[in-house]
Amino acid sequence: MPAPPCSTSPLPRFRRHGVPLFLCLLLALEPMAMAQAGDAPPLPAAQAEALLADARKGEVFALEVALPRIADPQLATLAQARIAASRLQDAAALRALAPFFSARDADPRHLRIAWSIAADAGFAAGDYARAADATGAWQALLAAHGDPDGRAADVAQFHGIATQLAAVAPQAVLAFAPETVATRRDKVGLQRATMAVNGTDQEAVLDTGANLSVVSASTARRLGLRLLEGEASVGSGSRQAVATRLGVAERLEFAGLTLANVVFLVLDDAQLEMPVPGGYRIDAILGFPVMRALRRIRFDADGRLTPEPVADADDLPGDLPGNLRVVGSDLYVDVSVNGIAVPLHLDTGAPHSSLSSRFAQRHASLLQGLPQERQRVGGAGGTTERRIATWPDVQVRLDGRETRLPGLAVAIADSADVETRNMGILGGDVLGAFASFTIDFTRMRFELGAPVDAASAPAAVDAPSPISDVAD
Repeated sequence: MPAPPCSTSPLPRFRRHGVPLFLCLLLALEPMAMAQAGDAPPLPAAQAEALLADARKGEVFALEVALPRIADPQLATLAQARIAASRLQDAAALRALAPFFSARDADPRHLRIAWSIAADAGFAAGDYARAADATGAWQALLAAHGDPDGRAADVAQFHGIATQLAAVAPQAVLAFAPETVATRRDKVGLQRATMAVNGTDQEAVLDTGANLSVVSASTARRLGLRLLEGEASVGSGSRQAVATRLGVAERLEFAGLTLANVVFLVLDDAQLEMPVPGGYRIDAILGFPVMRALRRIRFDADGRLTPEPVADADDLPGDLPGNLRVVGSDLYVDVSVNGIAVPLHLDTGAPHSSLSSRFAQRHASLLQGLPQERQRVGGAGGTTERRIATWPDVQVRLDGRETRLPGLAVAIADSADVETRNMGILGGDVLGAFASFTIDFTRMRFELGAPVDAASAPAAVDAPSPISDVAD
């Protein structure tokens, strides 16, 4: 069986002594995680630290389950902070982290984790000044105490972008009267819709996998974006570093939402031209910060996007379990793949789902004897290759519903210059198997509509995804 085309999202993606946390945060954490722990033995500190490292790559659901078994109070507090940040409970995460930053004798290993959580949470919240302070402190810590994880280059990249954006006024909602907008699928299967930037209409790819919105340099000029001084770089699915500028739209309108001070990555036009037969180019991408501002969004298979009313967060019970988490600005959904729990990165900019070499290393026995081939991955800055196996007849279950894929690509080995950051991608082939999907940032839930008849589902497109995330 031929392998499905590449589904990694090749546009840029950002790299990115405590005390027990207050009772309010403990009440906000998932009750089921407490129940599942039972009488299991306490986790050694090394295993808890490994879980915290994995959580930064999206495996935060496993951290929630393990939380009651983390005996070290400092590591337990860090776990609570990471979980709170992943639920967009920003204030609770900061309260948990405060003792680490005020203690003069804090363990450098713990401080590395604490500053990474603070940086990720600040960037996701659009508080770029806080992210710049956190990444600056993180850099200083690595310089003073060493860099055992080899993160210095990534942190420097992260700090450079956050520092430039720290001088920009925060994104702000000017008005919001939700309205349905029409979407369409382009030649590689990506959803597009029309936004207005500084009063000018512009079609954009809708990409939950893009940590910031993106435009080409020529589009930035036409839309009148204000370019910031200096240059930066971001990672991509095909290269570790792609040069970029940062631009700001004074006004953006989409689906009844009007925003001020929307940040865009500005890439050279050539970086957004993809190696697809007949040519393919992206001029604009609407990314995570705008999507989050819509609060609850329903994507219908018949080509509609609708922001839906939601209750204020203060009116919601504190124990909503949810199946959606945010790490940095990356969305993760709790998914079961052939019965294996896998947190998948929700990426509407990926036509196909896939599993990473991180998954392959952890479940090597499942892939023995499967056919393998080399696959090109196209993205900002060029193309790269990876070796994949095709896992046939895969059941994917999420939000109480399921679908089957005839084949799922699993990366056996990625290009040497592309770090594996998560367990895999939840893309358009799974999303398109249902009449709708909804992203609810208030309840932290991902919801699916009824399954659609296979005959009426959108056809798979045999082309590489042109989009990736802003590398962290």
